[in-house]
Amino acid sequence: MRIEFSRLIFRVVVTVAALGFAFLVGLFSAHRQNALYDLVYGTYSDIRLVIKEIPNLRKTRPIHFLRKSRYDGEGITVNTFADDDENLVLLSGFFKDQNAVRLIKRNGTVVNEWKVRLFEATSDASQCRNPPATEWNAIPHGTIIEPDGSIIFSFESCMMVKLDKCSKVEWVNEDLITHHSPNFTQNGGIVIAGGELVTPDNRDIPWPYDGEYWEDFIFIFDKDGSLLKQKRLTDLYSENDFNPILTANGNFKTEINGEFHLNEVEELSSDLAGDFPMFEAGDLLLSVRNRNLILVVDAAMEKIKWFHIGPWVRQHDPDFEPGGTITVFDNNTDRTDHGTVSGGSRIIEINPVTNVTRVIYGGTPEQHMYSRERGTHQMQPGGGVLVTEAQGGRVFETDAAGNTVWEWVNRYDDESVTWMHDASVLPSSYFSGTDWSCS
Repeated sequence: MRIEFSRLIFRVVVTVAALGFAFLVGLFSAHRQNALYDLVYGTYSDIRLVIKEIPNLRKTRPIHFLRKSRYDGEGITVNTFADDDENLVLLSGFFKDQNAVRLIKRNGTVVNEWKVRLFEATSDASQCRNPPATEWNAIPHGTIIEPDGSIIFSFESCMMVKLDKCSKVEWVNEDLITHHSPNFTQNGGIVIAGGELVTPDNRDIPWPYDGEYWEDFIFIFDKDGSLLKQKRLTDLYSENDFNPILTANGNFKTEINGEFHLNEVEELSSDLAGDFPMFEAGDLLLSVRNRNLILVVDAAMEKIKWFHIGPWVRQHDPDFEPGGTITVFDNNTDRTDHGTVSGGSRIIEINPVTNVTRVIYGGTPEQHMYSRERGTHQMQPGGGVLVTEAQGGRVFETDAAGNTVWEWVNRYDDESVTWMHDASVLPSSYFSGTDWSCS
């Protein structure tokens, strides 16, 4: 009896093990759209997320903003400008233990600093696409500044905020989700990308995709943060017979985390409009990252006047330039994050009349720089370029020959840097008469 009982126990154990193995195989098989899988894997993911977030929640290490350093030094590491240089640099980044914006002289002297804190701007962040648990989960994206020292920026997929020169909140837009970089319009307003989640229940437009997706909007606000005009990107596409282009790869499943990822909207000014015979003042330049696409639409946001796909990959920050060209930060996603240098990011110029492109900076071992996401640039009067290598934790400026003439490294510790969100050069005369003192 003992032998038979032992054999029975053995058989039960083997059977349970086999069933358990079969269960796991079935659970993690190719068919994962089932409630059991969602429950098990969802719980597993939640536990992993909590463990990963411990340094962030305890504020011991800002894990979301850290990257392995590729550069030496800290702060200003290169400065070839004279002490009496009149230009100032506006820097936005995660500095040591907080998000902030700094206006500095070329030698590093801080003219002013703004504290960028979501939970001082709002008591309710539930409107955000992914409501942040702490300030270290809130990511500002893009900063513009007015002559009186007030700044406007957007917390990523959350809300747009305006602070005065002393970091006091002037207004916050809590009604609409905005994301990426705001830009001024000619009449003093603000243009920025925004979004909302589209589901089968609230979709009311013809569209070739199935499933939920993240809808992108073009938002135009007045100077006080009130919405003046908006346009769905999908409406713009459909009205311009763009669907064949969008579905050319044969994929009709949407990407819930960003079907298009509109990451820039910029207005063509009257000063530059004469250099672009194809366009008119008020036309808008758009960057659609997930399609490697930039396009120009009319001021009414009804007609696509011009578009181009690549050679950039997951690009950011296209700008209209004097002379009738458009420049763009080409993230050019490569294997740099995995320890292999292979091209890196680039600054590319395109002529929208001829569609001829050229690389202004980057793409060679001598000019290697890389930001897998984000990144901005600003062409300088002498032919150089100011570059925000966002996830490289560096801002640098080159001359027309590509030589580095100024550099800032956002050091965190011996091995790491923290993100730089964006940067721009402004003449000190832009702030003529501004009193930077705060009570």
